[in-house]
Amino acid sequence: MVPGLLTWSTFLVSIVASYFSPVWVAFFIILFDVFWLFKAVNIALHLVYTHRKLQLHGAYDWRLRLEGLGDLPKFIRTLEQQTAIAPTRVAREDLEDEITRLRRLKAGGGAPDYHTLFHIVLLPTVKEPLEVLRTSIESYRRSDFPLSRIMIVLACEERSGQAASQIADRLRKEFGSAFGHFLVTVHPDGIAGEARTKGANITYAARMAAEMVKGQEIKPESVLVSAFDADTVVKPGYFSQLSYTYLTTPDRTRASYQPVPVYNNNVWEAPAVNRLVAINSSFWQMVESSRPDRLVTFSSHSMSLSALLDVNFWPVDVVSEDSQIFWRCFLKYHGEYRTIPLFSVVSLDAVVLDSYMASLVGQYRQNRRWAWGIENFPYLLTGMAKDPLIPRWKKYLYGYRLLEGHYFWATAALLIAFLGWLPLLLGMGRIENQVLALNLPKVTGNIMTLATLFLILNVALYFNILPERPRHHSKWKFLGMFLQWLLIPISQIFFAALPAIDAQTRLMLGRHMEFWVTPKVRKEPSQPMLPFNSQRL
Repeated sequence: MVPGLLTWSTFLVSIVASYFSPVWVAFFIILFDVFWLFKAVNIALHLVYTHRKLQLHGAYDWRLRLEGLGDLPKFIRTLEQQTAIAPTRVAREDLEDEITRLRRLKAGGGAPDYHTLFHIVLLPTVKEPLEVLRTSIESYRRSDFPLSRIMIVLACEERSGQAASQIADRLRKEFGSAFGHFLVTVHPDGIAGEARTKGANITYAARMAAEMVKGQEIKPESVLVSAFDADTVVKPGYFSQLSYTYLTTPDRTRASYQPVPVYNNNVWEAPAVNRLVAINSSFWQMVESSRPDRLVTFSSHSMSLSALLDVNFWPVDVVSEDSQIFWRCFLKYHGEYRTIPLFSVVSLDAVVLDSYMASLVGQYRQNRRWAWGIENFPYLLTGMAKDPLIPRWKKYLYGYRLLEGHYFWATAALLIAFLGWLPLLLGMGRIENQVLALNLPKVTGNIMTLATLFLILNVALYFNILPERPRHHSKWKFLGMFLQWLLIPISQIFFAALPAIDAQTRLMLGRHMEFWVTPKVRKEPSQPMLPFNSQRL
């Protein structure tokens, strides 16, 4: 209830204050715009940092690094030699940081043998087309990590019917022999206490996979579980990078591992607004990856089977299972749980449906589902209030950050777009300082123009991430990729702020929201190209 009340109170107070105290609102607007300017600068710095990290880590041979963990002194010497000839300061600092991590690891007894590590990949599906699932699984088959140590779990739903079963059978025949295990699970419909959510499906599938692992006497701390979406495509070195990061992380089971999602699978098919929403989501994940103390699991993520068993898997009755699993672990371990950024991209589908209008509606519904993550706010506050072992400062900080993120998601775009005009429209006769009245739009406009300059950086990064243009698309479509950025105000208001307000209002009024599965429509063969996948070092 609190997030919705706070959002609507902000809008109501803005209107009332603009009528009765327009001067104070005018000063607030200027301060708010200055705040947003500094926020834009901060976001730009974090974007550049993560972009450089993705470039560097995309060039490493992670399988070779995994092998190096078997002889840490030799591996450290190799990295020291690479540091001496590093081409840039950023590359040198990245190598120096890694050497420091490895020395600590060596002092602590070294890393486990990566040959003992086992991967479970959960691929939930409802009614996704064969092409979508095949593209995803094919990317896993191309992994340079030993495929015999990977179990694919195709998590189907009983309600999907015979067609889904036939697709599962075809995929099992095509890929079954490629991996150590290829398990198909069928989640029964109508289990008491469950909702029709992704969390219910992957929990059922993970429990079955865990039983198989237990039968092979593999320790839970040696098993990494990746909860993907049906359209998640990875790079060949992804599982090696994930394995290396896991094995070199202190208290590795008390952490989740989060890659950066990009929406490249069908980006050339998507409407301009949908592309903007997708890239803004990717950019935000890039920003959060550079601030691991704020990072929470989202969409495709990984964690140890040990942690999953401790918290009894994902929630089966909430929409935002991807973020709530983090908060479950956070509460279970009394605040001693974190998300480790994995500087690698995974590619998913942008929202593309059968028609242009359907795609826009689908985009709105997807963002509303993401914004429903604010349901974690009362869950987190209640859990922290009951736990005296969580430090008080951490309770305040994490509660505030969760509320702040969703508050600005719902309000910032509308305040920036309209608040500057409200004192002039509603309280012009009460502004005694006519100079202030006449110059308010100009002052706020200049401030936001400075903030908008950082949009140039976003455009540059976007074209660095954008996959190569398919030949059947006209070269003129590149022009559309540039011009789409003019739609940022529309995108931010109608496909970011309004879905967030919708979600918060529903939660405030006690209205339930069903888990909406974004349909996957491929109008042309998918050839996902993942960025930051250059030569190996």
